[in-house]
Amino acid sequence: MSGIHVIVTFQTKAEAAAGFSALLAQVQRDLPEVEGCRGVQVFAGAGDPCLFTLLEEWDSAALHQAHIGRVVASGAWAGIAAQLAAEPLSHYCVRR
Repeated sequence: MSGIHVIVTFQTKAEAAAGFSALLAQVQRDLPEVEGCRGVQVFAGAGDPCLFTLLEEWDSAALHQAHIGRVVASGAWAGIAAQLAAEPLSHYCVRR
């Protein structure tokens, strides 16, 4: 069964980089427990301590979107967004 990949790039505020890195370690541990999430990899910018990228694999875009809806509804997204210098960039990809 093929799934979908979600690539998300975050640019944090300088003062938030260390805390955001810790948050992403928690995401890497906990996100695969969410229905439809097959796994997540976390990357840090080699030359930019404020740059982070997530590579998530999901059963479907609908399950990912449902998860994001729950994160926003819970208020957790507001705390994440407060650490960012810009809106995250994200897109769905399929393996060829």
